[in-house]
Amino acid sequence: MPDIVKTITRKCRKCYACIRECPVKAIKVINGQAQVIQEKCIHCGHCVEVCTQQAKLVRCDVEKVEAFINSGPTIACLAPSFVPEFYPASPGQLVNALKQIGFTEVHEVAFGADLVTQEGLRYLAENSAQQGFISTPCPAVVNLVTKYYPRLIPRLVPVVSPMIALARYLKHKAGSEKRIVFIGPCVAKKGEAEDEEVAGVVDAVLTFLELKEMLASREINVHTCANSAFDSEPAYMGRLYPVGGGLHSSAGIDDDILKNEAIVVAGWEDCLAFLEAADEGKAVPHLVDILFCKGCINGPMQENKFSSIKRRQLVADYTRQGLKIQPQPRPVKLEGISLRREFNDRHIVLSRPSEKDIRAILAELGKYGPEDELNCGACGYPTCREKAIAVYNGEAENRMCLPYLIASLEKSNLFLRQELNVYSRQYDELIGNSEAMQEVYYFIDRVAKTEAVVLIKGEVGTNKGLVARAIHYNSLRAQGPFVELNCAVLPENLLERELFGYVEEGGGSGSGTKGLLAEAHKGTIYIEDIGEMSLRTQKKFSQVLRDGEYFRLGEMTPERIDVRVIVGCSQDLEEALKQQSFLPELYYQLNAITIRVPPVRERRDDIPLMARYFKDKVCERLQKKLYGFTDEAMDALIRYDWPGNEREMENVIERAVILAEAKRIELGDLPRRFRSLAAGARGWAYT
Repeated sequence: MPDIVKTITRKCRKCYACIRECPVKAIKVINGQAQVIQEKCIHCGHCVEVCTQQAKLVRCDVEKVEAFINSGPTIACLAPSFVPEFYPASPGQLVNALKQIGFTEVHEVAFGADLVTQEGLRYLAENSAQQGFISTPCPAVVNLVTKYYPRLIPRLVPVVSPMIALARYLKHKAGSEKRIVFIGPCVAKKGEAEDEEVAGVVDAVLTFLELKEMLASREINVHTCANSAFDSEPAYMGRLYPVGGGLHSSAGIDDDILKNEAIVVAGWEDCLAFLEAADEGKAVPHLVDILFCKGCINGPMQENKFSSIKRRQLVADYTRQGLKIQPQPRPVKLEGISLRREFNDRHIVLSRPSEKDIRAILAELGKYGPEDELNCGACGYPTCREKAIAVYNGEAENRMCLPYLIASLEKSNLFLRQELNVYSRQYDELIGNSEAMQEVYYFIDRVAKTEAVVLIKGEVGTNKGLVARAIHYNSLRAQGPFVELNCAVLPENLLERELFGYVEEGGGSGSGTKGLLAEAHKGTIYIEDIGEMSLRTQKKFSQVLRDGEYFRLGEMTPERIDVRVIVGCSQDLEEALKQQSFLPELYYQLNAITIRVPPVRERRDDIPLMARYFKDKVCERLQKKLYGFTDEAMDALIRYDWPGNEREMENVIERAVILAEAKRIELGDLPRRFRSLAAGARGWAYT
């Protein structure tokens, strides 16, 4: 049988409401997604109702029915609960609408209910010496009994449902070549139509919602249709079947509470409670009329907003109107038509874990004793032990436990806060969410875990050093040293001494300094403005990249190092090659992986974020409280081209914070060159 209800995984959000609300726990969780266990499902549709994300999907038979209509005679059979669903449209208007869709005949399933009533009374008369009968037209109840309470199967009155009774009658009368389509509010009817014990007479099942979809696709408004008559035999009291107790009323059975001979059970909570009691021998009335929903008028696949009382009233009114026309049931010849059926045992046997197994599963969540079992129900199961049993049977994931997840998150949060102490020192000034900066972040992530030499290009003030730090602290060398050297601020002789180290004349190998290359051993060295390095130093540095060794000044023995090299450059190295001021060999060694840091003017979307960051940073240092920027001030900051990039911006914002007297930084707090840039500022900005 194809799946009747399934999960739309992209919509499932791990709320576990379907598990919590499923009467038989026919839901399993796989990779965080709630999936229906088809063999356990009773097709009640309750999970569809409670899923707030609309992640449960009922199988749609619209295309199948459309094909029937296009290929030959197709009969529509309307469940008696149609009355409140389409109110205030009259039954005749709905019949007309169905004919417009293409159905050749429209019948009331209430007539089938009348047939079932008569057959049920015959069966009870034949077995009058017995008691404890369960009579139900509800396939969800049948599924529940045959799958979960198999000892009660002999108590089920072996009579078909009104849907099957009418379909058998019509197939016998009209011919098996005609297609029969049941239309109602029930999900379980889709499964019942394919049940091997009654299959072959109902060709398709539509819910009321599917019918409305077909009407909408044809732009048919039921409320404006003319009235047409049903093609079925006149219905009698069978129209009461969708109301709790309707079966007893149609059969004339006395359900006086004081006599306790016939009782009515409606609603899944009471249904489960009764079946549990009956299975234990604690509830043995002569006859029980049982519906899983609180009457079919409250079935899951309908959308009218009426209260249950209003729905019940509409069904009763329609039944009274019919009784004026047909006060007594008409005798019907049923030769050759069987209204009996059998119920087979379909119960599922699950493995029962040992106490040791349960305790082991609970221990994975830190639950070592009864005091740790909160039984909060957040996972969907009423107790921790029931969830553990579901885990044992592969129907749940242990980490569905909310208290466990909260505790885990608290630990992770603590760890992340600790990590942030390290992380914030390296990333707190690398700011921006623009597309240009996203590309920078992408390259950082890709190259960080490698040992490749990286060349970072960017204008003066673009904070290339922060990119270098980000690469280092995301690399496998993150625990090693990060050493920086700026070639532009040191003269040539001092630059070599700082980079390679030196031995003092006459002082021996232990004298002098090790140099920054040695300081960076097992870590990373970042060399800024490498274009300022002399050709002689470039040649020595090229040897370091090629051989992994160098000579300290004044020493003849090479030093071997293990160091990651990152270089930054604001110069045009290609032009330097042409001018022969940069060594070609070194250029090609450095130019394997290049990251370009965009200037501020190419990522204006980041300017508000950067400005607020620098404002907060300066305010914290100066112990000054400002709430932000006026629109004019921010507009000017965004329009300015920032030739000095981030460094210039930090200085400008620091000046503005110092000068600001209001609660926000105003246009007048910015340097004069900004004041004509803000929209609407001309005419007063220079005063």
